[in-house]
Amino acid sequence: MPALTPARRRGALPLAAALMLAGCTAENVAGVLSGGRDGLWRNVQQRCLAPPQPQHADCASVDRARGLVLYKDAIGVSHYLVIPVRPVTGVEDRRAWDGTGANAWAFGWDERGIVGQALGKPVPDDMLGLAVNSRTSRSQDQLHIHLDCISAAARAFVNGASGPIGTAWTSLRFDGKPVRARFIPAAEPVLTADPFALVGGRADDPGASAIPVPPPDRGIFLTYGQDRQGRPGFFLVDQPVHAAGGSNGHASDFLDRRCRLAAELPAAG
Repeated sequence: MPALTPARRRGALPLAAALMLAGCTAENVAGVLSGGRDGLWRNVQQRCLAPPQPQHADCASVDRARGLVLYKDAIGVSHYLVIPVRPVTGVEDRRAWDGTGANAWAFGWDERGIVGQALGKPVPDDMLGLAVNSRTSRSQDQLHIHLDCISAAARAFVNGASGPIGTAWTSLRFDGKPVRARFIPAAEPVLTADPFALVGGRADDPGASAIPVPPPDRGIFLTYGQDRQGRPGFFLVDQPVHAAGGSNGHASDFLDRRCRLAAELPAAG
């Protein structure tokens, strides 16, 4: 089992000092409640992995074989996090991109039914999404992919509000910020591709030496739906950090912790 490194221990902030940080996002607050920048790492190790069986309600799913945990976030009824059990700092860590670990996105998508369970109603796939934030915009120094309902703005975006999304990368804007997006046809809602490989170029050109590993700082968002031709598949959005364009790579802006799209759905029978 990985142990806490000195860098992780130094990254923890006293609670009082952390609460004084200005401009906290929802993720910042979650990080504070978790106990500093290594809170998620410590919680997963101690609550989900230290005993022979998970002993805490926040350990929603533990897959020791693949080395992945689905963990309940501190904020949001239906908000969960996919977290590797090995140290992977975040999107700046080459271990997230080099294909050596299990596909954390596929694991999270397979577990998406838990959102509906938390809300007491089934939520269709085109209302669900996964997102990872950039190093610039996150508060936790262990890779974690957010799972929750998508926002109305995200749904409008994938439906073409900013322009059509095809199978090749297309430059668009979301909430005024530069992004690029592509559509991955999939007849069934089964994620076989690794978004890290697609964004990094490894899936399209495995031998591409010009693509840095990891790529520059960014956020990534994924959801399922239909393109303009009615074909089912996954929409993948890449949101590089772009200071001039006002983007900090906070891809979880595509999600909605209040799950307002699902508000009118009938409760489970």
